[in-house]
This record gives sequence, C-alpha cells and structure tokens, in this order.
Amino acid sequence: MIISSIIRRRSFRTYKDSPVSNEAIDEVIKAAQFAPTAHGKRAIEFVVIRDQKIKDAIFAVVDQVYIKEAPVLIVPVASDQATLPVQDLSIASAHIFLQATELGLGSVWKNLTPVWEEKVKEVLGVPQNFRMIDIIPLGFPAEEKPEHSDEEFKIEKIHQERW
Repeated sequence: MIISSIIRRRSFRTYKDSPVSNEAIDEVIKAAQFAPTAHGKRAIEFVVIRDQKIKDAIFAVVDQVYIKEAPVLIVPVASDQATLPVQDLSIASAHIFLQATELGLGSVWKNLTPVWEEKVKEVLGVPQNFRMIDIIPLGFPAEEKPEHSDEEFKIEKIHQERW
C-alpha cells in the first residue's frame, strides 16, 4: 500500500558513497511522469546529474553541501506548454520522493529561488522559457530516521464541510 511509503518517507541530506543504478533513476522518473498534470499537458522533463563538476557548479549557486555530495541530482523542468508549472512540478517531485522511498533511496526537496533558478538554468543549459522550482538529491541514506507515527496525525486539523 502506498501509505507505507508515505510513512517511511523522510528528508535525507547525507548519503552513502554508493552509486544509484540507471534502473532506479528510470523508476523514479517513471513515477514522476505518471503524475497528474494540469489539463493533461505532460510538459515536464527531467535533468539527471551525476557529473561532479556540474554538481559543484550547482552547489556554488545554492550553497548546500548535500547538493555536491549526493550521488545523483534530479531537476524536474516544466516547459512553457505547462498550464500550471509549479503545481505540475510539485506533484512530479512528490512522486519521485515516494518512489525513491520505495526503492530504499533517500531524497530531499531543495527549493530554487527565482535568482537561483536562473543561475541553475545557465549551468544546465535549460532554455529560459522553462521553469524549475526544485532540485532533488538522491542516494542511499547515510543515516536512519524513524517512520512517521500516529502521534503526528492530528484529527483536530480536519474540518468537515466548513471551518
């Protein structure tokens, strides 16, 4: 059941020095490509980065060590054909997180500010008319974290019919 991946899904910023297979990358991107998009446009593409020089160049922009230390970075990119690019990129990213968890991989959302987005576009050669909102580092977690628990579920945050 998908709830088991949701319960196990945590943010990881440290990774083992172990390669991530092409098959695993394909699986997480497949999950993202199956994500719903506004008006069914499916205008999301992905940049997969393993090259250390490119990771170092992105690190120079966003200044987060886990960017250069993760074995793989995935950058979801929306073309100008996307009706709601931020929403489409967000759900695609969420699918990546859940499939990564299912495969025993760790991930984390690294937000891109508008200034960082432009600089990362330059590093990756992404056309100006495309949108990026995050970078997803991916790798085998170097630490263990507890699963989410029922104590985190807050029934009082659910409102029926009206606030």
